[in-house]
Amino acid sequence: MVELQTTWSWLPAIYLFLGGLGAGAFLTASVLRLAKPGRFKRTVTGGVWTAVAALAIGLLALVSEVEKPFQAMILFKSFVNGSSWMTVGAWLLLVTFIVFVLSALFTTDKIADWLSSACKPLGQARAGINKALAVIGIPLALAVAVYTGVLLGAAPAIPLWGTWLLPALFTVSALDTGVAAVSIFAAVIDRDEGIERVRATLEKAVVGLVVLEAAVLAAFVISMQGAGADEARAIGLLTEGALGVQFWLLVVAVGLGCPLIAAITQLVASRQKDKIGPAVPVGGAACALVGGFTLRFVVLAAGLHAALVSPAALQAVQGALMLVS
Repeated sequence: MVELQTTWSWLPAIYLFLGGLGAGAFLTASVLRLAKPGRFKRTVTGGVWTAVAALAIGLLALVSEVEKPFQAMILFKSFVNGSSWMTVGAWLLLVTFIVFVLSALFTTDKIADWLSSACKPLGQARAGINKALAVIGIPLALAVAVYTGVLLGAAPAIPLWGTWLLPALFTVSALDTGVAAVSIFAAVIDRDEGIERVRATLEKAVVGLVVLEAAVLAAFVISMQGAGADEARAIGLLTEGALGVQFWLLVVAVGLGCPLIAAITQLVASRQKDKIGPAVPVGGAACALVGGFTLRFVVLAAGLHAALVSPAALQAVQGALMLVS
């Protein structure tokens, strides 16, 4: 029986998920801000603060694994080691978090008003500052989403993670969960004129992202099945092994199927001028979040170290032993 890896605990799944969620939420809110300046403030504000909270909690989860002083020194050293992926990630997360926080502060009316009273030029330049932070934050958010997959790919001797499809999968999943989070605010607390069109646009985005994520996930599974024995053994844990129930039920059915059905239901109702309560969009969004976290958990759990000795080398050794004996 193939065993699950135990080197990586469940905690990395949390900060990988939250990093992607924060990136996706900020990107979605920023696109809405740039497309409709000054409108749908509750949705934009909720999305930006979701990004701040997700990234902050994710960073705390990451730091919580550094229990020993020596490990903390290694983490600090990674900020200056230019050849390390940890260096790229550390600086990327730091800069992105600062941009997210500044954007949240200038987006929130009460905080922005207080800043304006303390410094009038800030108040006068608020719209421009928000636009600049959105423009800067969008590529940073996208980079964070990609990095959550690249970080796993940098781990040595784990065949399931050594493919470009993993960063692609995590990036699409991050956008999917981010749109889901922002859609909750649009469905529950935003009553601005024209919000119905925003909701419809978000649901169309959900449909597109779910289809794209399903395609990338299928390509990931198929490519691993045909890549080699180690890859096939690892992906087998997801499709038919110890993680099969979590994969098919929570990732595929709940994480992809339910949001797709909810989004299509809302789009059909919108065309027919029927009203649907917030339970459908909120339920669909919640399913997307559950699926996004479970995806990262099962990918981490299924990570298997490649055989230390290749089949060809093993055959050669066995042949030599036979000659000696």
